[in-house]
Amino acid sequence: MINQTKQLAPFNRKNTGFTLIEVMVASVILFSVIATVSMIYRGAFLSSEKANSHITITGVLPSVLANVQQNIREQSNSSLTELSNQGDAWQVNYQWQAKLIEHKSAPVKLDVDTGDYITPPLKYKLWQVALTLELNGLEKKYNYNELGWTND
Repeated sequence: MINQTKQLAPFNRKNTGFTLIEVMVASVILFSVIATVSMIYRGAFLSSEKANSHITITGVLPSVLANVQQNIREQSNSSLTELSNQGDAWQVNYQWQAKLIEHKSAPVKLDVDTGDYITPPLKYKLWQVALTLELNGLEKKYNYNELGWTND
């Protein structure tokens, strides 16, 4: 009878811990959740940085446009048909190019004394401006027209 009791003893023992398979399955689930959360956090961080760059560029834009306008108006007295410049404003790098679209005079005037039409000299220049702003790898491009005139 002693032999039969020893043979049944392993089946009567209570399990007191986790098996290796259970530990490995729990580990895989835990690491999967950690990896997913870290990817979500990284995506949110990158989106936040990109939004911050957009806001900074948009905030700097008015002062850059004023600077470009001043440069074009100062250089409108020259006979150049293309202008360009570059610079930095609050950590934002910018560069611009301007091409002369039209060079016109004021409308024709009637001289009441002589009855003749007088054509004023060429004075007004219309420029097509291409402006590029860059901050932290984010690049924004703008195209617009700018008016300049000569001091004649």
